[in-house]
Amino acid sequence: MLPADVAPIAAGDRAAFEALFRLHYAPLCAFARGYVKDADQAEDLVQDLFFRLWLDREKLQVTTSVKAYLYAAVRNRCLSAVKTGARVRALNEERDDRMQQEGRTEDEHTERIARVQAAIEALPEERRRVFKLSRYEGLKYQEIAERLGISVKTVENQMGSALKTLRAELADLVPLLPWLFWLGEGPG
Repeated sequence: MLPADVAPIAAGDRAAFEALFRLHYAPLCAFARGYVKDADQAEDLVQDLFFRLWLDREKLQVTTSVKAYLYAAVRNRCLSAVKTGARVRALNEERDDRMQQEGRTEDEHTERIARVQAAIEALPEERRRVFKLSRYEGLKYQEIAERLGISVKTVENQMGSALKTLRAELADLVPLLPWLFWLGEGPG
């Protein structure tokens, strides 16, 4: 049985959801900033929580107070974001170390980056847009589909084709490419 303040939301009551959002949004953002140290990222995490809460409202399983549920969910999202950020930094450091060990000059590095950019720009327009929204803006497949007015399946197909093409085009750069393909290789 759901708490009384969650039951109307689970039933699709938009006004109840908006009231919950208005009540908890700012304090949750402040709470998230304590973990991620970035106001924009904190807001993104909280907004995504509420977005997912509304999308999955029929499957809600809140056994504590809604406030405790929201704070626990934000904490978990923040910890995951911090962990992901640490992995990205570690990958970047590993890539930098590998480049130094292999004695690549700055010119070689610049040339390789230019090749990657050219390969991305050579993708068909919709595929390129899907790829850039995923990799450069960090959008999830559902968000890309909504922004472009296409289905999630089309986003998945375009992304798969883009990655396949780029891997083939840039096969000789494999040690340099983990950052390009590492994040978000599946539906977000």
